[in-house]
Amino acid sequence: MSNTLSSHNTDKTRELALNTVSGRVSGLAGALWLAAIAVGAVGFYLALGRAPQRAWQAVWVNFLFWTALAEAGVVFGAILVVSKGHWGKPFRRVAESTGGFLPISLAVFVAMYWGAEYIFPWMQPIEGHINREWLTHDGVFLRNGILLFVLYMASFYYMRVSLRPDAPLAAERQTGWRKKYLEGLARGWRGDDEEEARSQRTMSWLAPVLILAWVVIFSLLSIDMSMSLMPGFISVIYGPLYFMAGWVCLLALVAVIAQRYRGRYHLDDVWGKWEFHDLGKLMFAFVIFWSYMWFSQYLPIWYGNIGRETIFFEQRLDHGFAPLLYLQMALVFGIPFALLLWRMPKMNSRHLSFVGLIILAGFWLERYMAVVPSTWHGESPPLGWVEAAVTLGFLGLFGLSYSICASVGPKIPIREALITGERSRGP
Repeated sequence: MSNTLSSHNTDKTRELALNTVSGRVSGLAGALWLAAIAVGAVGFYLALGRAPQRAWQAVWVNFLFWTALAEAGVVFGAILVVSKGHWGKPFRRVAESTGGFLPISLAVFVAMYWGAEYIFPWMQPIEGHINREWLTHDGVFLRNGILLFVLYMASFYYMRVSLRPDAPLAAERQTGWRKKYLEGLARGWRGDDEEEARSQRTMSWLAPVLILAWVVIFSLLSIDMSMSLMPGFISVIYGPLYFMAGWVCLLALVAVIAQRYRGRYHLDDVWGKWEFHDLGKLMFAFVIFWSYMWFSQYLPIWYGNIGRETIFFEQRLDHGFAPLLYLQMALVFGIPFALLLWRMPKMNSRHLSFVGLIILAGFWLERYMAVVPSTWHGESPPLGWVEAAVTLGFLGLFGLSYSICASVGPKIPIREALITGERSRGP
């Protein structure tokens, strides 16, 4: 296998990459994202007057889901650096563009301060094993707000360092504010080779720091914003279940978007069947790994049969939530396992993107099941127009922010050599 490209292939790769610099958000996509945002805003406003708890529950679910997905996209590039994963370089830009949602995530988190009284049971005068020195209204939001701000700043710096080697060439294909941004990013240019080496050196130390911060901060976020909804319940793998769910969702989203970009920008030579095969194997492996962690939480709760632990599953098997729990595991594990078990389906980008959509739907339901059964005390699950409207609004916010971020640079790295030659054959 050759790790370098010939001069001809290097020029071809550069031209392919530059042709993916869109410089705009298509009118149809922009209109759809804005319409979705409008539906979400109107739905949330109406729900606040009629069913405020349902409105804030929907916000909680979607904040946790889309935030985990967005940060995992930036971490994807960092993990490739640490693991020296050359196979994933063609997908790196697709993943990193999810970072465009992070400012929206922080703004939504601040807004959630005013809805906490409808969500956090420990804000009410209840009995139970509650650490009231740790769980305070101001403390939870101040602590997590600062940590998220620091993590997002580090993520944006990483994205800038990653994009800088491609900035001068990409700026030639841009206009307006995108061109000015890229020109500013390339200010003080020291030459192609030196800038590429400098970028690699910076990412080599920043990547492990970013990964460690992601693990620690998102574990704390999941404990404060989700696990604390069940006073007294403690799970040592609750944090990993949260940030690894975001990681699996990111892999699924990359499969969906890469399949779409592949046809639009004629990237068959860059994203071939072997690249999708590698991505599919990673999706398959982490679907199994996440499900293994989930079962590792369930098994000791089952045989321990301690009330403060079994309450987690009792809440998810009563009041009509049981079918949703079974559907969650089917979408997260059962169906993806069956569809990704063989090699040939993983090489088909359409098939892989279809499985990716199933996984995304499953993990949205998993976030719903992590939040709503802990806070809702009605006779049936609240799953109707309120949840649909708010979710559609978040989808619009994520889609618009992603589209804007992806429109700035090329969809594939320009200056990184892409591995060529015959790929290894795996299962």
